[in-house]
Amino acid sequence: MQYTKPMIDQVFQIRKTVPDHLRAQIKLANPQLLDILADLYRDLHDKLLREHIKKLMSMAGPSWLSQLENPTLISRPHHNQQVYRGQVRQQEDTPKAETNIPSKPTVVPKEKIVIYRGQVVHS
Repeated sequence: MQYTKPMIDQVFQIRKTVPDHLRAQIKLANPQLLDILADLYRDLHDKLLREHIKKLMSMAGPSWLSQLENPTLISRPHHNQQVYRGQVRQQEDTPKAETNIPSKPTVVPKEKIVIYRGQVVHS
């Protein structure tokens, strides 16, 4: 989603007023920002924060505003993405299969090799 300047300002206002433990999730680089705020809107009792979220959703579009009022109206797919410094990477839900590769036996030299000033010295 493309954020406009008033939407960015509204996200900053929300970030200032949200509780500390939720502040890490509220950032513009998060692709699920509006989904998180919609869930947060239903759980909060703070009227000021709810008003900020409602204003942001009205700027985002009528579908987001209707999602605040009726959460069962729109079923959104859950994307498993990991975002780090603007880079988006899909996460895998299924664990990778372990491959049983036999390890190579370590070769132990019979004689200790010492190198002194670029020359091999046998002891």
